[in-house]
Amino acid sequence: MTKIIRPCAGAILATVTALVLTGCDLQVVNPGVIDAGTFDPTTDARTLSLSAQTNFYAAYANVVNFTGYFSGEAWVGATRQETNDFGRRVITPANLDINPNVWAPLSLAIASNEDVLDILDRAGVGAGDINAARSALYSGFALVLMAESFCEGVMRVGPPMTTAETLDSAIVRFDRAIQEATAATGDEAVRIANSARVGLARAYLQKGDYAEAARAAEPVPSDFEHYAIYVDDASARSRAGNSVFARTASTSLVVPDAYRELGDPRIPFADGGRMAQDGQLYFYMQQKYPGYDAPIRISSGLEARYIEAEAALKLGDSAPALALIAERRAVGGQPAFGGGDADAILAELMDQRARDFWLEAKHLGDYRRNPSATPYVGAPGAPFYKPNLGEYGELTCIPVPNEERQANPNF
Repeated sequence: MTKIIRPCAGAILATVTALVLTGCDLQVVNPGVIDAGTFDPTTDARTLSLSAQTNFYAAYANVVNFTGYFSGEAWVGATRQETNDFGRRVITPANLDINPNVWAPLSLAIASNEDVLDILDRAGVGAGDINAARSALYSGFALVLMAESFCEGVMRVGPPMTTAETLDSAIVRFDRAIQEATAATGDEAVRIANSARVGLARAYLQKGDYAEAARAAEPVPSDFEHYAIYVDDASARSRAGNSVFARTASTSLVVPDAYRELGDPRIPFADGGRMAQDGQLYFYMQQKYPGYDAPIRISSGLEARYIEAEAALKLGDSAPALALIAERRAVGGQPAFGGGDADAILAELMDQRARDFWLEAKHLGDYRRNPSATPYVGAPGAPFYKPNLGEYGELTCIPVPNEERQANPNF
């Protein structure tokens, strides 16, 4: 008898329409497995897919935290040396924060969503299945985050992949999500299709394929937004709650001086009234995510417009970038942009991106793609903001942790 791992455990989070499942009754004798012979792709697949979606949500908030530390969006208020090493960008594969906080959650998000796709494919589900669209979408976003954050990627105990190979894998998933969602009906299908288009454009932009990035982004409505949803359940906050707020509540995530000094409404923060956890930094608390149930934006029409503008700029047309810069500077209460050559325009575009997408796990990808144009990242060799810990390192990506290297026979 074939067994299928049952990934449904604990609270199943809602889709962005706030639907919450009340249980995971799959009518099986053994609560840890599903008998493949009794699996019903029309009913059970939704439960599995929503559980895999939840795995992505949990991973996403953690990626926001640790890529934020790494790229300077947040200062490390924690006492742990491993976490401070993230902030300094001097991480080794032995760092004890990499696997539990970033790598393992992303790997689980990829594997569980891929498992759903495999199950549906084996069941012969036809085109237009919303569960396949959902799981393809979140596998794609987990792969993009892995590609932007880590020096290498790995899927389901496979061999290490280059950044380009990891992005190619994401592109395949986003293409499938678009195809499945376009063939389906309903509000969720529309949302998945648009979010997948943004993800597809993001992957192509990171690869340097500017024409395809612009093509993918163009159909996305300018007012579109897609969020990861979290709940404030005291018994399940580590999985179901917004962990950016959790690190704020523990005073281990501090708003950096450079962001506070912008005076930009897109960087909401408050005086925490005390020192951070480490006793070294004063606690300035982010207020973008004010509670465990605060949603985190995954994709948007605004991001699609940024992608189109950057792609056009790199193909020689500065007009879209200049128009977007003018609009976003007005939002931030800044005077008109003074202009300049392509490098100056790109630097200003990256500055506005840093403000609009602060603490949304996009800044590290920007830095890897445009290292000389991306602001607010500590320069290699410059003094770290905790003087007793030395200087910033030269890493531009997070190494794959030892746990993967040692346990994966294909590595």
